Amino acid sequence: MVPNIDGKLHHFSNAGLYDGLFVTQDAETKTLWNHITGGALYGPLVGRNLGPVGNLLQMNVKEALAMDPKMQVAISDRIYFAGGRQFGSAGSVVAGLANCRGNEPDPNTQMSALFVRTLGKEDERRPRMELGLGMWASATRRYHPMTRIRERGRAFIDQLDGRRILIYIDPETHTPATLFGGASSAKMKDNEVHLDNGVVLRDRYFSTAEVSATDEHPQQVFTRWYVFALTFPGCEIFGE
Repeated sequence: MVPNIDGKLHHFSNAGLYDGLFVTQDAETKTLWNHITGGALYGPLVGRNLGPVGNLLQMNVKEALAMDPKMQVAISDRIYFAGGRQFGSAGSVVAGLANCRGNEPDPNTQMSALFVRTLGKEDERRPRMELGLGMWASATRRYHPMTRIRERGRAFIDQLDGRRILIYIDPETHTPATLFGGASSAKMKDNEVHLDNGVVLRDRYFSTAEVSATDEHPQQVFTRWYVFALTFPGCEIFGE
């Protein structure tokens, strides 16, 4: 998000929870902001947006160092789980949401009671804590459950507002992502995404050839179902 409003830098901090989501507040106007869409929720700047909103894509250390071997790596002391082991020492109000099985967040994690108390009317079409890829464009808001991405072979071509998009599970981070492209079919082979135009994606950032509009990612977020459904009420669900 862009923290400038009318050309002036604003300063943001966490102000609490609403619908089980963290809400930010700027120090200058005390307006409350949605941290996913960048839209003002309450206060004098309602109707404004902290845009254009960029994408926060997952990356592991291997991918970071492949981009730049001199990149500095900071490791938080908060509790986290990887490879079935627990690391870190500092507790967190969201530690209960961070449990993992292997390399992926546990889909059976229960929401903290602190978060539950802030929830409004939930969309019960999918399980509250289900993991998936949510994406949005001018005319479309769609949620792709991880289970259905796997059922499609972990890589396939779909459409978003009339444009072809690749949806896949990154072999390195085990998280889903999507990008615009010109291919008409895709498949996962030997932990690589093979497109019918000859391009092979080894991970989220590197391929054997130039990918059309590689840097042009649809607006997307890897998240729980309740997060996307409460942010975009009535959203589409892939496969339904």
